[in-house]
Amino acid sequence: MSETKLAGALYAGLFAAQLLALACNAFLDIGYGSFGREMLFWSVVFGGTLAVGWRQARKAGGWGGIAQKFVLFFGLVLFVFAFLPLWGMPRAGLYLLAMLQAAYNCATASRRQLHLGLLTSLALVLFAASHYRADWTMLFYILPYLIAAVFTLVASQIGQRSDDLRLTGLARTSSSQGQGAASLAATLSILLLGGGLYLLTPQVSWPYLESRFGQDIPQAPGGELEQAESGGQTGSAATKSQGGTAENGTGGGQGLQWPGMHWPGPQDMRAAAQRPHMPHWQKSAIEQLAGFSETLEPAVLLVFDWWRWLRQWLREHWLDLMFALLGLILLAVILAFRNLLRETPWAIWLASRWDYWYLGRCGRHAGGEPGACQYYRAMERLFALGELPRSRFSNTREYLAQINRLQRRQVQRHAQELTHLFEAARYGAGAADPAHLQRMRRIYLEMYRESI
Repeated sequence: MSETKLAGALYAGLFAAQLLALACNAFLDIGYGSFGREMLFWSVVFGGTLAVGWRQARKAGGWGGIAQKFVLFFGLVLFVFAFLPLWGMPRAGLYLLAMLQAAYNCATASRRQLHLGLLTSLALVLFAASHYRADWTMLFYILPYLIAAVFTLVASQIGQRSDDLRLTGLARTSSSQGQGAASLAATLSILLLGGGLYLLTPQVSWPYLESRFGQDIPQAPGGELEQAESGGQTGSAATKSQGGTAENGTGGGQGLQWPGMHWPGPQDMRAAAQRPHMPHWQKSAIEQLAGFSETLEPAVLLVFDWWRWLRQWLREHWLDLMFALLGLILLAVILAFRNLLRETPWAIWLASRWDYWYLGRCGRHAGGEPGACQYYRAMERLFALGELPRSRFSNTREYLAQINRLQRRQVQRHAQELTHLFEAARYGAGAADPAHLQRMRRIYLEMYRESI
């Protein structure tokens, strides 16, 4: 139901996602000192237009279309007189897309429009993340964007489900507190699962591929943004520095090296924190992260050493592991086929005939409690052959109640006596003697003759 009215929390999540998407792009030009002014401008634009859309969702009015046209005209003027002269293409086109989305926010009143707004914010984030000046410091904005986007999508789906149940009469009341807890739990589960898959799967970046094939990388060592006013170092120097670091593990604080990735060390983090015009909160967070990384670096290096040893061991014993894996797969197939045979009619028929000759005619049963279990299982197979199988969730008394529904009094009497004998042997104080088992054998033979 895409036309269902949206809650205020969804507008707040959409605002956070769009603002963080623009923050990623504005952060690329942080060296010019306009980051704070840009964020203030986009906060007003997105906040105001989403407030108009929220009012439209609560009560539709004609002034929403007027506001949408005004924002669209204002965005075109900014594109011609501000965005193009300052940034040029394609950055100016990206900001024009942001203004078009801001104009669309004035008419956002359904979930379909909400999803389109999140899709536009994703396009903005992908443009910023693929830029050659993007580095690890942008994670301070990308990670909150992921949380905001996933939470908004999850809350939208849970709210839609709640609306459907309310309309069909299955839910008379709705609890916003319960929906919020469910949204938080689902968001956390999705993020943890996605993060785990990201860590387990190999990640190959463009800088890694370019350095692997000998091309220059316009990125300074340590992952710092290459500012317009600073010349920076060439990609070949960065490759040499990273190569030296990969050999000795730490490389004088240059960070941990891994195939396809480079995580900055404490010195690189502190150098990034001193970048001109860095926000004060981000600078403090980076410095604290550097101290924390410096404390954990020996433990992380130990884990990496274990991982290298494990990879070497896997290379040496990969053939043995493949045979072991094939053996486990074959064992799983055999067990699955065995369980399938237990429910196949012809297999049950063969098992019941074997029980008759082995247990009934020959009397080759075990002694004590195991023998009583054998006769009780043989009785179960007889009734399973007569389309009365025992559920694995039913106890002996419940199964006996099912048997008593049959319109055969002689079979009911034998099943009741054999069940009592089995319970006495299984749960009684004394062990089952040979006379006890012989009585179960005679009862089973009579039941078999009556069943055929």
